Amino acid sequence: MSILKKQFSTLPQRVQGAIWKFIEIYKNEGYECYLVGGSCRDLLLGETPYDFDYATNCPLSVSRKLFKRVISIGASHGTLIIPFLGFHFEVTRFRKDIRTDGRKAVIEFSDSIEEDQKRRDLRLNALAYDVIEDRIVDSQNGIADFKEKKIRFVGDAKDRIKEDHLRALRYGRLISKLLPLGFSYDPDEMKAVIRVFDSQFLSIERVYDEFGKILAPGAKDKPFLIEYLPKLNIFRQFFTDAKTAQAVIEMIIETDSMLPLAFQFHKTHSIRETCAALKLSKENKRLILLLNEFSNQDVSNDSVLKNLLSKADNIDSNALLIAINDLIGVDVSRRALDIMKKKLPYRLKDLALQGNELQALGIEGRDIGLTMNRLLRMVWDQPQLNSKEQLLQMAENLKNEEQNEAK
Repeated sequence: MSILKKQFSTLPQRVQGAIWKFIEIYKNEGYECYLVGGSCRDLLLGETPYDFDYATNCPLSVSRKLFKRVISIGASHGTLIIPFLGFHFEVTRFRKDIRTDGRKAVIEFSDSIEEDQKRRDLRLNALAYDVIEDRIVDSQNGIADFKEKKIRFVGDAKDRIKEDHLRALRYGRLISKLLPLGFSYDPDEMKAVIRVFDSQFLSIERVYDEFGKILAPGAKDKPFLIEYLPKLNIFRQFFTDAKTAQAVIEMIIETDSMLPLAFQFHKTHSIRETCAALKLSKENKRLILLLNEFSNQDVSNDSVLKNLLSKADNIDSNALLIAINDLIGVDVSRRALDIMKKKLPYRLKDLALQGNELQALGIEGRDIGLTMNRLLRMVWDQPQLNSKEQLLQMAENLKNEEQNEAK
């Protein structure tokens, strides 16, 4: 029994059965099919994989005929997504690189799993496993690395990074994951990675995607990431000052969020420029605008906090409170929840008076909105004033004051 079979047998029966049947379909047609990549590595580590990728020598045209439904996303690179027994399996035809440009590769299809393994990044990620025959293909000595607890590249580290610069981030992610388990890396390889890495080869979408995996829940060596990632100078296109870039990286790792990047970038750029450069979602756009508006105000003051909350109707309250704590540096969660729980008035709709009721006082047009907002600010300081009678009296007083000033 191989080391992978022992770990494979610990998976839920439903998972084992689906993988077995999927590979069996290919083998019954005379093709090879292997579990590859991260799922094999995670099995070695005694972890339960959540994604299962496969490599095969089967042409894509044949794969399309073997299954009822096939999603052709990635077909130009030899990859299909196949819904199967409740899973979405990614299967890729054996490949070899013809040339690369640091972003993507020009590939040819191959009939050799060993040839396919040569184009992998790290030896631990280059394993292939046939679950039916209990056969491991380990042409790059990934098992030896696992036993020695080493993290090493397939071939020359410089070449692997030049082929795809995103591998520098994946490399750091795996090191961060495995250092707590007693693994180590080759210092010379790391120096080579840092030396040849160039962030200009990466789109912000690819960076975001990889950071999402880095920040995902699970054990990670944050001190290592805080030391390693700034050396790559990932955000040099956004910050000319290295200290600012390092501070942003540190905050991203400490908060497990990419919001610090947008928060800092928006300090020196318009929101339009920030959204365009960082591909912000509508929700994060609203959040960043609000945080920057209040970043220099005392949000520990109840009136200021109520003002902030009044402008956050379209923002998830939990995300907002976490961001205030992380980016402004003030924990307002308990006080904000107390305001909401006690139903203290902090929004216009919380006032015991509707705008059209001001018309009886001769207040009309845009003056209605201005008066309602002035009443709201007064109620922030003194919630006990929030009754219809008192608000009408206050509104009349405000009107009289304005008329007197006009004279």
